[in-house]
Amino acid sequence: MRMTLGGQAEDILSAPFSARSKVHEYGGGEYLATGDGVYFVDADTQDIHVLSPGQGVCRLTREADTRFADMSHDALRGRLIAVAEHHEAGAHEPENYLVVIALGGGGEVRPEIVARGHDFYASPRVSPDGGSLAWLAWDLPDMPWESAALYIAEIGQDGLLANERKIAGGDGSAVFQPEWSPGGRLFFVWDKSDFGNLHGWDGESITQINARKSELMRPQWVFGMQSYTVADEAHIVAAFLEDGETRLGLIDVNNGEVTPVECDLRSIDSLVPYEGGVALIGASDTAAAAVVAIKPDGGFQILRSAGDTGIAPDDISKGEMLRFQSGRQELYALFYPPVNASHSAPADERPPLILFVHGGPTGMADRGLKLKIQYWTSRGFAVCDLDYSGSAGYGRAYKERLNGQWGIRDVEDVAALTQHLIEMGRVDPERLLISGGSAGGFTVLMALAKLDIFRAGACAYGVSDLNQLQVITHKFESGYLYGLTGTTPDNCETEFTWRSPLTHADGITCPVIFFQGLEDKVVPPEQSRSMVHSLKTRGVPVSYSEFANEGHGFRSAETIIEVLESEYAFYARVLGLEPDQVLREIKIDNWPD
Repeated sequence: MRMTLGGQAEDILSAPFSARSKVHEYGGGEYLATGDGVYFVDADTQDIHVLSPGQGVCRLTREADTRFADMSHDALRGRLIAVAEHHEAGAHEPENYLVVIALGGGGEVRPEIVARGHDFYASPRVSPDGGSLAWLAWDLPDMPWESAALYIAEIGQDGLLANERKIAGGDGSAVFQPEWSPGGRLFFVWDKSDFGNLHGWDGESITQINARKSELMRPQWVFGMQSYTVADEAHIVAAFLEDGETRLGLIDVNNGEVTPVECDLRSIDSLVPYEGGVALIGASDTAAAAVVAIKPDGGFQILRSAGDTGIAPDDISKGEMLRFQSGRQELYALFYPPVNASHSAPADERPPLILFVHGGPTGMADRGLKLKIQYWTSRGFAVCDLDYSGSAGYGRAYKERLNGQWGIRDVEDVAALTQHLIEMGRVDPERLLISGGSAGGFTVLMALAKLDIFRAGACAYGVSDLNQLQVITHKFESGYLYGLTGTTPDNCETEFTWRSPLTHADGITCPVIFFQGLEDKVVPPEQSRSMVHSLKTRGVPVSYSEFANEGHGFRSAETIIEVLESEYAFYARVLGLEPDQVLREIKIDNWPD
């Protein structure tokens, strides 16, 4: 999409093209806009194409078994620098490296490798004068938020890199989002002091721009994530995560002072310069995600909204940030009470609870208006979205609480949250439900096996067998389980077995509903099928749905609707609810007559 000079949003990429990268399986960084056109990774071929004004789409690369992402424009030499991932037939795992792609030849070109040797690369960024390249790199078994290091090299007359050196990160700390200022100063986020704070490098030394207990680091599951943008040589606009809340601020890079930018946005992502101000993607408690422009005078303008929800303000449940204790440590969660202006419960009735467990597990609960949550709160359910130990947004130490403790500490946090809500009188202790997907599905299954407090659970493409997962997992996550379980490749098998929900399936006695995409390469169908089979054979009520053409995370509207309606019908059956709406017909094996 683009915003025209006349202020109209329009689609500029016509069928059959779709911009999507599959590097690291999760992708991101699939397009780059320059003065010459828009360069993008085509979803089907994974090759780079260019969309030029008046010329349509032209293909730039034709590399077999190769994927591209995260492009940067080297305007001085007329070329792109990008991340590439080559899947050699028969190879144990793909190779990742940086390549250059010459432009202006009028046809397809062969990429040339300029940096290799690390397991992963990200964020290649060319300096404004074209003399240097900055990038991130890290190696297995680490994830980028654990040990991504910042590298810098000179770009020689031959276009190759010289005098490469690491300037920050690695060895127990991580760097995120390197960006150059117009004058050639390199900014980046570094978590060496626990929280991801802004730093600057002037070619000789590093200066910490700001030091505060707020988070600019983001878990880089996908390319192109941005928590800040360089407004000018002296100012940076940033989205801080502070005590669970999102706060927008203007950083003076000369003294580190932060001037708050007042707004009602609860989620803020993808900040970029725009017409003297900035543009970003943001959502408030009452409005769906939108592309928002913040003008130099501080005014806000919605450039493109995800759509009018059609929900009256009185029918919207707003997230309330909770702070509570799990053991001796503080935890955070977002609580959404049931809200529906047309209906009310008896004064002495407490609502059923759906406890959401986010994926990752290095992720965080979504902020801002989420229609999935409103679906439940408008039907009389309370929802609580838990930022359990290991979640992003609260500093490195908070993330590292889950190291060696996955399936243990997160389950303890689930128990602590439910107890906290019960003691507050916010929910009905006899009607507790739990729902999650992917790594969140893992925690759902472990909680159901270890905690005898839930009436039912819902698991979407959840992890159930760690040994099987380790065998088939993709390169990007191939070292992830070792840190989460405190193991190494030499001693992991026994611990993986013990940590797997499949091992503890006999502890699950309440009904469970499962959803699974058949094209899931991250958590394949065998994970869900094994768990369903185990529950079925023991007589536990279980419902299972598979979806063709769906991968890790459901995309089609039809699937999303079916999953929500099926989950609602499932909970209604379990809790004995008789809502006004006609419920979807679902099959539940072992359901008592």
